[in-house]
Amino acid sequence: MKNRERQRANRRIKEEMLSFKDMCGVNDPTPYEAVREIIQKFRKGRKEKKYGV
Repeated sequence: MKNRERQRANRRIKEEMLSFKDMCGVNDPTPYEAVREIIQKFRKGRKEKKYGV
């Protein structure tokens, strides 16, 4: 079973892998913002399910 520090570290790594730049190195925040929004909605949905809000 994972401990909390390891879980937090894994989450930070995933968030750091998100980049504003595409494969060509061009600054494109659109995919970054889309993925961040999906992650936030997923987390919010889990909290609502857990607490019954």
